[in-house]
Amino acid sequence: MGKTAILAVAFLCAALSSAAQEKSPELKISDKVLKMWADPVLQEKIALGIENNRKGDFYIEFLDAKNENVKAENVKVNMVSHEFLFGAQIFLLNGFPAENENRQYEENFLKLFNFATLPFYWAAYEQADGVYQFDGEQAGMEFKNMYRRPPQPKLIEFCKKHGLAMKGHPLSWYLNFYSLPAWMPRDEKVIEKHMCRYIDKIAERFDADIDIWDVSNEASDSQDREYYNYQNYFPRDHAYKAFKESARVFSSSDDFIVNFTTPVWMRVAKYRENAQDYLLASDLINRGAKVDVIGLQLHFFDKERRDLLLNGEDFTPDSSYDVLDTFARLNRPIHITEITFPCMGSDPDGERKQAFFVENFYRLWFSHQNVKAITYWHFVDGTAGKEDRYNGGFLRRDFSKKEAFDILDNLKNKVWRTDLAFDEPASEYHFRCFYGKYKVTFTIGGKTTEKTVILGTNTKKRAYIRAD
Repeated sequence: MGKTAILAVAFLCAALSSAAQEKSPELKISDKVLKMWADPVLQEKIALGIENNRKGDFYIEFLDAKNENVKAENVKVNMVSHEFLFGAQIFLLNGFPAENENRQYEENFLKLFNFATLPFYWAAYEQADGVYQFDGEQAGMEFKNMYRRPPQPKLIEFCKKHGLAMKGHPLSWYLNFYSLPAWMPRDEKVIEKHMCRYIDKIAERFDADIDIWDVSNEASDSQDREYYNYQNYFPRDHAYKAFKESARVFSSSDDFIVNFTTPVWMRVAKYRENAQDYLLASDLINRGAKVDVIGLQLHFFDKERRDLLLNGEDFTPDSSYDVLDTFARLNRPIHITEITFPCMGSDPDGERKQAFFVENFYRLWFSHQNVKAITYWHFVDGTAGKEDRYNGGFLRRDFSKKEAFDILDNLKNKVWRTDLAFDEPASEYHFRCFYGKYKVTFTIGGKTTEKTVILGTNTKKRAYIRAD
C-alpha cells in the first residue's frame, strides 16, 4: 500500500471517530461564566499584566564609525517575531493525503505559531530492540501505527527554515500504549535500562537541534492505575530517573519540563502546595533534578470537564490565576504545554463558544509573568480520533479557518505587535514595545539601511546601531 493510500486510511479512521461525536443539545456558556470573564477588575488585571510583563522600554542610539552620535531619519521599527512562544504540535507536517492540503497546513501553521512540538513517543520510534525510526522506513522493517509520527529530521528542517523554536515530546511517559514498545519485557528494571538508552539515543541524535524537552510527561497521574485500567510497568521514581539521565546526556543549556495533565488545574486550585502535582515538582527540584520549566496541560476531551467549564464550576479565571501563582513559588517559568478547546455542542454557534474560551484563556495566560509559552494541540479538525470528537482544531478539515483561528491571529499578529515610525531626525529614540526581534530601517547620509535587534526581557534596554 502506497504512502498516500495509507494516509487516506488513517484520516478516514480519524474522521469517522470525530464524526461519531455526540450530537449534544445546544450548549450555553452560563451567565455565571460570562460575568466572571467580563468582570472589570479581572480585565484590568489582564491588561496590566500584559503591559507590565510582555512589554518594555527601550532606547535605540545611532553611532557613526567613530562611535559618535549621528542623526538618522525615516526611522521605522517593525516586529519580526515574538519573544513569547506561541506553539502547536507539528505531527502532521507533510502528513495529509493531498499535496495542496500539506501546503495549506504549513501556511496556516506559520501564520499563528513560532514554536513547534515534535513527537518522540517511544513505542512508535523503537518498534524493534535497538532499531530507531527517526529517519522513516528502513529496509526490512515494517513499522506500525506511525500516523502522526513523522521522521523528526524533516520536521527539524522545516522549523529551521522558518525560524521556529522546537520542543521534543516526551522523553518518558508511563502510559504503556504510547511509551512501552511491544517487544519490551514488562519488567521494571529492564524498562528502566531501556528508557535510559532511548533518552541517550535521542540526545546523541537531536541535542544539537532541539533545546526544549518534555522530560517527564504526566507522572503525577501514574498512581491512578484504576482510572487507566491497567498495570503501570514503569520503574519506581521514573520521573526523577528520567531527569537525571537527561541531565547527564543533554547540553546543560537545554530546558527540561515536567509536564502535568489537565486535572492539575483542579487539584492545585483546591489543595495548592499540597496537591500531588506541586509536591512532585517540588520533590524533584529539592532532590537536584534539573527541572527548568513547569508544564501544564488543559484539554477538554470529555463532556464532564467541558460542562465544568461552561457552568463555571471549575477552570475559572480566579482559579487559573491561583494555580499559576502557586507554581510560581517554585521560581520556574511555566509553559501551557497542550491545549484543546472543543466546539461547544453541535449547534451553529459552537465554534463561537470555542473562540470565546480561546481568546479569554490566551489573554489570561499571556498576562502572567511566569508563563513563557502556550502550545495548542490539535490544529486541524478530524485528525486526532477520539481526542478530537468535539472538533477542537483551529481549522476545519477542509482547512477553512474557524473563529478561534482568527482570534489568535488578531491577538498575536495585530494587538500584541509593535510597529513604529518616527518622523523627526534624531540620534536617539525612546519607545515601548512588545518583547521580540525587530527590524530597524533608517536613513543616514542618504543611504537607507536595515538592521536587526533583539529587544527582550533580558536584553539591555539600550541598543546601539552603527551606520555602515
